[in-house]
Amino acid sequence: MKRIGLIACCAAMALHGEVFTLGQVEVVESVGGVQKSDTNVVVLDEQKLQRDEIKRLSEVAYSTPGVYVDKKGPRAEQNFYVRGFDARRVPLYIDGIPVYIPYDGNADFGRFTTFDLSQINISKGPSSVLYGPNTMGGAINLITKKPTKELEGSVGYGFETGRNAKTYGNNVDFSIGTKQELFYVQAGGSYMEDAGQQLSHDFKPGVTRNEDGGRRDNSVQRDKKFNIKFGFTPNETDEYAIAYINQKGEKEQPYYTGRYARYNMAKRFWEWPRWDKESIYWLSHTQFANSLYVNTKAFYDKFVNDLNGIKPAMFNSHYRDKGYGLGTEIGGDIGYRDTLKFAFNYKFDEHKEHDDGEPVQTYQDKTYSFALENTYKFTDFTRLILGVSYDTRDAIKAQEYGKITSATNTLYDFEVTKHHAFNYQAAIKHSFDGNDEFSVSFAKKTYFPSMKERYSKRFGRNEPNSYLKPEVANHYEVGYQRSFGEALRLEAAVFYSKVKDAIGEHNIIVGGKKLAQAINVDKAEYKGFELGATYFAGQNLELGGNYTYISAKYKSGANGRVYDIPKHKAFAYVDYKIVPKFSIYASQYMISSRYSNSYEVTKLAGFGATNVKFIYKPTESLSVEAGISNLFDKNYEYREGYPEEGRVFFTNLRYKF
Repeated sequence: MKRIGLIACCAAMALHGEVFTLGQVEVVESVGGVQKSDTNVVVLDEQKLQRDEIKRLSEVAYSTPGVYVDKKGPRAEQNFYVRGFDARRVPLYIDGIPVYIPYDGNADFGRFTTFDLSQINISKGPSSVLYGPNTMGGAINLITKKPTKELEGSVGYGFETGRNAKTYGNNVDFSIGTKQELFYVQAGGSYMEDAGQQLSHDFKPGVTRNEDGGRRDNSVQRDKKFNIKFGFTPNETDEYAIAYINQKGEKEQPYYTGRYARYNMAKRFWEWPRWDKESIYWLSHTQFANSLYVNTKAFYDKFVNDLNGIKPAMFNSHYRDKGYGLGTEIGGDIGYRDTLKFAFNYKFDEHKEHDDGEPVQTYQDKTYSFALENTYKFTDFTRLILGVSYDTRDAIKAQEYGKITSATNTLYDFEVTKHHAFNYQAAIKHSFDGNDEFSVSFAKKTYFPSMKERYSKRFGRNEPNSYLKPEVANHYEVGYQRSFGEALRLEAAVFYSKVKDAIGEHNIIVGGKKLAQAINVDKAEYKGFELGATYFAGQNLELGGNYTYISAKYKSGANGRVYDIPKHKAFAYVDYKIVPKFSIYASQYMISSRYSNSYEVTKLAGFGATNVKFIYKPTESLSVEAGISNLFDKNYEYREGYPEEGRVFFTNLRYKF
């Protein structure tokens, strides 16, 4: 591969520490020292996160092709879709360790801050089988930092405010690390507070009269995180690390402000005084002769969540979840051009819940995965990657508190089941001249329904179904990317995903009452294409952007409509260095109209949001930023009845040593 000197130079200036390679699952190749992505893998480094003001994981969706915002307004959750697949079907990992929520499979991406990350990898569709089970739509891996010097670190502070003085926000973060001959230590922490959301000047109260504008009522959120990692490096190849992460969050759910005031749930106000996660994990890499290696991992993950329902009914709900597991990966060359990897993953999930005055209900699952991945290099420019995995999800226990045949509530057990899934995939990647890559891939991937999908009664509106089968998706993709010298890089991908046994609902009569029940009834299609470009117009000007088109629909059901996913999505930016120490960065985010279904089906208008900021770097160690998000104060929504933030002014300070 030819070196792209200018790109490599720019990236090197931004590096601070290095990627924690033990936490990588899919190792992305590089060009001239710059990490690049396959068309189905997006790699976001620390420089990209800071440049696009990505302080929460959920904010990745604005600038990333094929990734769409998913705001669950009634739950105050921030997630995203990857080529149409939601967060349950695109699980979250930290350094290759699964951290999704055991009960419903969703991990609120708004609670995961990015200050401690060196890289985010988003795999779309045919992600590596080495991740383990449930990666039907891909995988998201947050990779932490690793020190490279005897002493290094950073300190950052950010402040933002709207025109209302009570809509301020603060964030502060630090990281510090040391790399010695035989060991390293990396630690960091952050605190992020949004004291209130600034509504756009164009916001209208609407028929509900739940909100009068200005500062959004009940919109406070706070997140704290601390992490520390110890690593032992006895030689140049082997590495053993143990890491601990503790994050604590709290959030409020703003009132519904839409047009359907007649619904009782439109008056709902919930708050979460505790959204706490704690993880400890072990990772190792041991290298043997003849390229043979063994990687191991073990982890324990705990989730504590309290929900206080205030309106329309008062209740207090408590989740106490835990997950633990282990894994092994063995790999090596079995020929001059042939590399084989085997992985085993095991995970135990337990969910405990109760409302005040009720007994604790317990749900337990065990999941196993066995995977093989083979890479064969026909030449230095052509390789074939084959993967296969066998997954098992064994439901151990599931309980509910309620009425069965009598008028008295009692604790009872559901019938539990065991399901299996077989996954396989193939990809061929070819470079014509060393400056490009052409890829064709296919993958059959599966998803085991979550505990919530199988057992939840959804406030008495649903009849549980513990016999739900795995969903199955077949992914097809053709991609091409090319670098034209040092100045221009283009990327394109065409994708098609077909889902069968998708979980849908049908109506049944139970005890004379009409209820919904989840069954494997739907078929779905997601097809589209992605385009991306980066242009270095000299040393001082960088232009770039991406565009995604997607057609998403269910093949069964009344109208086949898929909600919250626009057909068109685009992002463009300009990064201009006015003088050596002063630059301006401006970006434009646009999406087309789409359907929302908070309470009734509503078509939401498309919109565009403009952000701009100025960056001053008096030294390589210090940066000062000031900018405006939603420059033109647009009023818009991702979910009907839940408006987004208006114009906000912000500043950032960062010092690295």
